[in-house]
Formats: sequence, C-alpha cells, structure tokens
Amino acid sequence: MRRGRDLLRDRRAAAVIEFAIMAGIFLTMLVGAIEIGLQWWTRDCLQMTADLTARCIAVGTCRDDPLGFATTEAADWALPGAVSALSVDDRATSCHGVAVSGTRFVTVRIRSDLWSGVSFPFVAPSLSVSACYPQVL
Repeated sequence: MRRGRDLLRDRRAAAVIEFAIMAGIFLTMLVGAIEIGLQWWTRDCLQMTADLTARCIAVGTCRDDPLGFATTEAADWALPGAVSALSVDDRATSCHGVAVSGTRFVTVRIRSDLWSGVSFPFVAPSLSVSACYPQVL
C-alpha cells in the first residue's frame, strides 16, 4: 500500500503524460493545417489552369485539344494528372451570371479528384473550378 501512495505522489513522469496528451492534439492540428494549405494551393493552381484554358480557347490557339492544353498547364503547376474532367461551353451567353448583349463567352469547368488520400470531415474529396473568357469573333 505504501508503494501505491508513493507512486501517486511521484511527479517525475508528469511531463511525459502531459506531452503525450498535447502531442496528439498538436499533430492533428499541424496535419490539418498542412492539408488545408495543400487544398487551397491545388484549387488556386486549378483555377489558373481553367483561366488559361478558357482564354486559349477564346483566342483560338488551342480549340482542337483543350483537354491536352489543360492537362499540360496543370502539370506545369506541379499537378500532373490533376484534371479528372473538363467541360467546355463555347456558346455561353453569360459569364458567372453577367451577360453582355452580342457577346459570347467560353466557359471552362475543371474537376479534380487528385488528393492526398487523407480524409478529413471539412475537406472536400474533389475540387471543382470554373472560368470564362469573352470569345474573340
């Protein structure tokens, strides 16, 4: 019985226990911050890819292979294989809800299923971006 009371009063290992509790919380927050930053960066790179693809189609320099152009642009941003789906509407009459009479727009939508594989409840499993550009007639 005396040994049990001595163990209860012994505070030498308290730091180890406190560190074990705090390290789990800290590592979860650290990995979560990295994942959110990675998703933010990926979405930004995909948005720039969609913008450049819409502009390229509107100007007419890559009308034949927009998927190839978007895939190459995404790979240039260090995201090879990021473009899972690409849809192009080159007869849109509005751009994100704004219509200009007599103007047609090229609208590009890109969906990406590329992700790190770590599942968090607040992180979407896929990213979708869209961009539009006025068509040069």
